[in-house]
Amino acid sequence: MTSRKMDDTDETQIQAQAWPAPLRMLWEALERYQEMVVSDPNLASKLEAAFRVGSYIIPGRFGGSWELSEVAYSVSNLYSLLNDFIVSRRCPSASKISACSKEQQVLLWLLTLLDTLEVAVEMISQRLFQEPGKWAMVILMQTLRAVLRSLLVFKLHYGVIRTPPVPSTDRKQAEQTAHSSNPEREDAQPLAWKAPRTGRIIRSVHTDPTIPYSELQHNVAPLSPSQTSRDSPSRLMSLDTNSLIAEALYIARPLVHIISMFIFQQSSWKPWLLALGMDLTSLQLHCGLLHSNSAEKAEVMRRRVVLMLYLLRSPFYDKRSKNMLLDFLRWLSSTIPLLHFIVDPLMTYLPVWQQVYSYNWMT
Repeated sequence: MTSRKMDDTDETQIQAQAWPAPLRMLWEALERYQEMVVSDPNLASKLEAAFRVGSYIIPGRFGGSWELSEVAYSVSNLYSLLNDFIVSRRCPSASKISACSKEQQVLLWLLTLLDTLEVAVEMISQRLFQEPGKWAMVILMQTLRAVLRSLLVFKLHYGVIRTPPVPSTDRKQAEQTAHSSNPEREDAQPLAWKAPRTGRIIRSVHTDPTIPYSELQHNVAPLSPSQTSRDSPSRLMSLDTNSLIAEALYIARPLVHIISMFIFQQSSWKPWLLALGMDLTSLQLHCGLLHSNSAEKAEVMRRRVVLMLYLLRSPFYDKRSKNMLLDFLRWLSSTIPLLHFIVDPLMTYLPVWQQVYSYNWMT
């Protein structure tokens, strides 16, 4: 597998020599950037942080700065996702979905891309095409998400889909692999092995005894599938009937909520109650999730915690929790010294957050 990937890379390099000079320079720049992301993850993280900080300092400085800030934040997340994708392509062992099939990985990356662009696309659509354009784009994106999730769960038998669908890559491991004196090859002998039960690093019989222990830690052979712990995030579990119904409810809930909003109007309690009922039923069915791994259990727990967002969703927020929350924030601002520097901007930004992040399809 690795040698075939190296052959493909070499073939692409040969083909690139025949490209026009501007394209060849661009391709070489992209290659150097990908090598930098893998070999120097700290620099890539600093660039990502710079993008994210920019999204925090924009509000209040430009016209329409709230929308611009959210778009900038989405761009920073997209940039982080791009770097993770580069790392996973250059060093598959650093990816936490490496145990998945190719089809599953493609759908997981597409689903993560949709989740990353969701807020930015919705806000841009509203700015350009007003409310009709916004709702058309929301319906389109939620339909795509439902299709991708359904394919993963019901056709490819992925299991409980986590959030985010593609966890962040292990960039430290990728850096160690890039700096290793023995590049990853199918015929390469590992310098050391990791005991599956104790986790001890054991020197291979092929290893030079003068090699220090610190270098052995960078050249540890991965465990075989039979040795993989049942709590590994990459180990997929087949779902029973109740769990499949639970995932179907979770997948359908955003679309059902949107459709019910058009039927009963946004100010009605019926869409809110319908979505809450579907979430509660899904979680109740997941209570019997058998033989699940730690990642799936953590995802079910996350969905339970996210139920708190129903306090910030309309119409409950407009008619019940809004005044109580604002009164509490005003009390904090006036009671605790210096806290108003944080609380006052928060109260100003709260309506924007409520409109953007409190919808049912955001979780």
